[in-house]
Amino acid sequence: MYLSRIHQLFSRDLKRFGGWQYWLLFRCLPMLVFTALSIMILASTSAQAEDYLDDVASGQMLLREEGEDYQPAPTQSTKVDLVVTGMLATVTVEQEFHNAGADWVEGVYAFPLPEDAAVRRLEMLIGERRIVGKIRERKEAKRVYQQALKQGKKAVLVEQQRPNLFTNRVANIAPGEKITVRLEYVQSVEHRSGRFSLRLPTTITPRYMPGIETETANQDMNENVAVTPSHGWAWPTDQVTDAHLISPLQYFAQGSDSAPLNRIKISARLDMGMPLASIESPYHEIALSRRAGVYSVKLAQGSAEMDRDFVLQWSAASGSLPGAAFFTERVDDQYYGLLMLVPPASQRAAETVPREIVFVIDTSGSMGGVSIKQAKGSLTRALRHLGPNDRFNVIEFNSSHRALFQHAVPASHHNLQLASEYVRHLEASGGTEMMPALQLALKLPGAQDELRPEPALRQVIFITDGAVGNESALFEQIVDSLGGSRLFTVGIGSAPNAWFMRKAAEYGRGTFTYIGDVAEVGEKMDALFLNLTRPVATHLNVDWPDGVDVWPARTPDLYAGEPLLIAVKLGDELPIDGLKIQGLLGETEWSTKLQFPAALNPLSMNNSEGVATLWARKNIEGLIDEKYRGKSEDWVRQRVLPLALKHSLLSPYTSFVAVEEVVSRSESEAAKSKPLPNTRPQGQSPQFFAYPNTATTAAANIWLGSFLLLIALFIIAIRERGADA
Repeated sequence: MYLSRIHQLFSRDLKRFGGWQYWLLFRCLPMLVFTALSIMILASTSAQAEDYLDDVASGQMLLREEGEDYQPAPTQSTKVDLVVTGMLATVTVEQEFHNAGADWVEGVYAFPLPEDAAVRRLEMLIGERRIVGKIRERKEAKRVYQQALKQGKKAVLVEQQRPNLFTNRVANIAPGEKITVRLEYVQSVEHRSGRFSLRLPTTITPRYMPGIETETANQDMNENVAVTPSHGWAWPTDQVTDAHLISPLQYFAQGSDSAPLNRIKISARLDMGMPLASIESPYHEIALSRRAGVYSVKLAQGSAEMDRDFVLQWSAASGSLPGAAFFTERVDDQYYGLLMLVPPASQRAAETVPREIVFVIDTSGSMGGVSIKQAKGSLTRALRHLGPNDRFNVIEFNSSHRALFQHAVPASHHNLQLASEYVRHLEASGGTEMMPALQLALKLPGAQDELRPEPALRQVIFITDGAVGNESALFEQIVDSLGGSRLFTVGIGSAPNAWFMRKAAEYGRGTFTYIGDVAEVGEKMDALFLNLTRPVATHLNVDWPDGVDVWPARTPDLYAGEPLLIAVKLGDELPIDGLKIQGLLGETEWSTKLQFPAALNPLSMNNSEGVATLWARKNIEGLIDEKYRGKSEDWVRQRVLPLALKHSLLSPYTSFVAVEEVVSRSESEAAKSKPLPNTRPQGQSPQFFAYPNTATTAAANIWLGSFLLLIALFIIAIRERGADA
């Protein structure tokens, strides 16, 4: 009855006014309703905050809990000092937390570090007081911290959520008080194609959380606990049980010309023991000085916004780089070593072989802004490198996935034109459902006929920012489905998930390439394809003495120009006969030998601090990798935990905790927990995404709400007409 009445009214008015007015009404009404509601909400919020904004200093952040007034949030600044000696870097990170409000607070801050960082020291500085942290089993560290928080003692807890993502909790910061947390870690210097580099991530790209939301999380090794994502935007899901811990709040930077909100100061000292030809930072302006062969670097402006990775690159003067080098450290009468091996580049052009190359491009919401331009530029550049004997396909994915062709097609002029036009129209939107696209890309080709023989080489090139929370499931998929393929990852954006990208390439027996700026697309994609066509260093073997503990345990194959770093525990003496290294470069035999003068005279050994720490870190990483090859969680934990405790290293099973025994806050004064947002990566568009694929998108909610409001208006109109009648 009511539907019939609505239809009559609608038909009568449509005839009276014409159809175009109603078309305009239905097209514009949702946006008009949304705009009106937004203005009402902003007006309400502004009225509530008006009394507070008058007294807020420039750049200060306000937080408001439900039912409470706006309060200044604890502010945070970071200072980083890098000391590079040979192939090792010792890095000190200082994070200062300042409570500008009137309440006692707990500061909670999620922060990134390099994926290969071996975090080995924690200190808490309160004025002139210094409290040294201790490494403990993860559950025990959390219990100690929560007890200190409850008792009113100052405390710090640092936990690893991912190898490149950590959480720092600082308990009982008094009003107006500053507390500094100092972390120290060791990492290896990367070397590729004659260039050394270090990368320091400063912010976090929001990760997509696939699965169905839950109210409990398996965050403490098989212990289900109720959670509230008060310090992040995501709830745990059945696929990402710690989503609430890896989804920190974020805000926009004000721009490069304004004062940084999350500011960072960076200084570096390079002591390579050889003359350097160049030093540069592609994404920041730096000031450089040199004294007695040691190079000093700092930010030209003193500080910068934490909205992009800091990368420092340098190259040695011509002829200064050895083909192999060995760095040693003696700790507790035990020798540890780090072997750096750079196979010589082939002087002969590689024989062209037929290839099947599958390009996978991420077009999800996290790729919005500059990132999608970089990704499209990278793929367009890659298509130009295909030869007439190659076959290829393109897979696009966001909330769903789609292949351009049903199967790999010849790289003909026509097919390449179709692919280029397809790439040109790609846009970023939706979630990051990576698993189906990865499964499709790694799926082995079907039966081949005589006209389409099996390719000699199958390569998958994955172009993404890696903004996903289900990394472990993806690693397992790669290990299970790789077959004879090779997986190469191309990291896009100013703050990609480099740990996922690097490990995915490692499991895929490929390499990882990072592109942080559109201007780098040509150079880096050209270098990637040059390596894809050059001979591979295979059957590498190091003649280690008996009884040594080597990581990685199996020497991997290398692409020409790629670095190799092997960490080893040698025991109580150095090998007197040195080390012999041999392998095949293409079809040519290659070998070299390293001697150790210190084996005959230990006093002459040049001690390289951090080698032992790096060995333990690589050992832990190798043991954790066994989970993706079928080992149980308990098997891995029983081996990693004692190793991490012995070497005082942060790991998935250990945390750092520091507690000041003096009670600072009385029990009558409550402490509120305040999250400290990260700065959104530079160039990234707003992220109205990261919901599970079963959730309704924000756009759908807007249109649904507008439609329901429209129905309500019709009902009101019907009742008014009835009343008038």
